[in-house]
Amino acid sequence: MEELVPSTHNCEVPNVTRQEYSLLDIDEDGFCSLMDDQGNTKDDLRLPSDETLAKQIQDMFDEGKELVVTVLKAMDEEAINMAKEAAAGK
Repeated sequence: MEELVPSTHNCEVPNVTRQEYSLLDIDEDGFCSLMDDQGNTKDDLRLPSDETLAKQIQDMFDEGKELVVTVLKAMDEEAINMAKEAAAGK
């Protein structure tokens, strides 16, 4: 969504951050165990609500592929929005 605002007006926009995590595990409830580059783990995110993306992540994980997921955070909300196969050697 895009909004045009005159340059003389103030406009509040959310700060959006993007972080990549290695996917370690997916439990039976759909919660993902993730690890960042510093080795810190995160276990409070579910598979995405987008069924196509959730199925893609689950299928690739079940095939034994090492995955990297991208998590977007804005306004104190976090969600997995992308997954890709980890580069060889990582």
